Order: sequence, then structure tokens, then C-alpha cells
Amino acid sequence: MITIAIILWALVAATAAFWVYASLIEPQRLRVRQIDVPLPNLPEALSGLRIAHLSDLHCAYHRDDAVTNRAITQTLQQAPDLVMITGDLSNGFHYANCIAERLGELSARYGTYAVLGNHDWNCTLTTYLFGSREPDPTVQDWQQALSETTIQLLENKNLSLTVRGHTITIAGVGDPSCGRDNIEAALDQADSADLKIMLAHSPDAIDLPGADWADLLLAGHTHGGQCRLPGLGSPWAPVWRLRQRSSGLMRSGQMLAHVSRGIGAGMDARFLCPPEVCILTLRQGSIAEIPSVELPH
Repeated sequence: MITIAIILWALVAATAAFWVYASLIEPQRLRVRQIDVPLPNLPEALSGLRIAHLSDLHCAYHRDDAVTNRAITQTLQQAPDLVMITGDLSNGFHYANCIAERLGELSARYGTYAVLGNHDWNCTLTTYLFGSREPDPTVQDWQQALSETTIQLLENKNLSLTVRGHTITIAGVGDPSCGRDNIEAALDQADSADLKIMLAHSPDAIDLPGADWADLLLAGHTHGGQCRLPGLGSPWAPVWRLRQRSSGLMRSGQMLAHVSRGIGAGMDARFLCPPEVCILTLRQGSIAEIPSVELPH
């Protein structure tokens, strides 16, 4: 009986320690990850271009957003050439003003660009189960909310800019996880640029017809699975297809994709999956060693 009691108390203590660490400690352990991104056809002049990839900030007034504030500070300290935000800026449109307050300082030499995620559209499991008391926002509502920031919203649209004498086209696709995607509109009259970047909230955008237009696709949504097991990775992630798409650098055909583990989380718990600001440094190089996440034929 004593042995059984010791085992049971040990399990209780281990469970309590896990809960404390996963819910109170690791969600605060923001890190800056430096990632080299090889692109075979990258012009030499663009080699060394640095992109800050942020995702899933989940701004909300009711929570302590110290991690978000630190993410903004650390992004600025990195002095990236571009800032890309791949959705879930807020925990719902009713927190839109919170974004303007907390993200207003973001800036980069060649601009800050974003797409919206399912939470920004009030498109969540809670809404599906219990309904919503507020109308769904429009793109115009979000543009107005972000008008006092440097963030340019690319919701099913694209733009081109000249960087170091070369053209970069950035296309933003609406969130496929809640049916907001319109890749035809996102790529309408998209230039045949020297570097083509696509922003999307969910990594399921990898499989959208025409997504292979991009040299580099950036996404979030998964929070990296939030809880990852040693040697196994994430046992679950909110993607329709391959669980291996939950985080990191990957390739599909000739396109590279980077999926961020995000900064905030819908559920405030993380294990072996800390929040991250990713600094992507573009280099000329082969993608052959990058893990493939193509669907089986």
C-alpha cells in the first residue's frame, strides 16, 4: 500500500509540475529564432535580406500581453528589412483597438505586411458552438482598425516593391481554415517578380491551386501544436492534412514554406514549443535538404 501511495503521490506531483510549467512558465519563454532560408533563384543582391515572421499574437485586453510587448521590442531590436504577420492578430474583432495600441510601434525598412486569421474573423470553435453577439467584421473594418499603424493588410491582394534594385511581390491569401481564401484575387496581376512571397494564416494554403507561384510561403495558425512530445513532435495540430506542417521550414515541390509556432495562443499552455519571433535570412542555395511535406500522389 505504501508503494502504491508513493506512486500515486508522485503522479500527482508530476502532473502539478507539468501544469505549472506548461501554463505559467513556457508560454512566457519567448525566443528569437534565426533561420537561414535557401532559395535557388534568389538574386545575389537580395541575399541576406531579413524577414521578421510573426504570427498568432492573439491580442486581448483581458490578458497580460507582456509576451506580445516583448515580441515587438525584440523584433525592432533585430532591425529586419521586412515584417510579415500571418494572422490571428487578435482574439476577435472586438479587440481590434488593442492591436493598434500594441502593434503600432512595428516598423521595417521595406514595410510591415499582414493577413488575417480565423480569430480575427470571429471564426472559432466557440463561435460555432455558442454563436456570436456581434456581426462579422469586413475587410474595410480591419483596414480602418489598422489605419493608425504601419501594417499593410494584404487580404486576397498583392503588391510589389523594389528592394536593392529587384522586384519583390508579396501576395496575401485569406484564411483557408474559415473559407476566406481567394487565391485568384490574391494573385491577380501579380508581377513576375525576382522574389515572390505569399502570406497565409493556415499552412493548408500550401495545397491551394496556384500556391506554387510563391518562392516562399509564410503561415502560422498551428501554434506549433502547442504541446510537443520528445522524439514525436506534435501529436495534433489544426491542419487538415500533414501533422508535419505544424512548424518549421519545409518544402512542397520547388516552393519553401515556413510555419511559425506563434507568439500567443488560444489556449495558454505550451510544452517543448515556446513562443517565437522568427528572423528569416534569405540566402542563395539548394532546397534539396529541406524536409518535403508534399501530399502523396
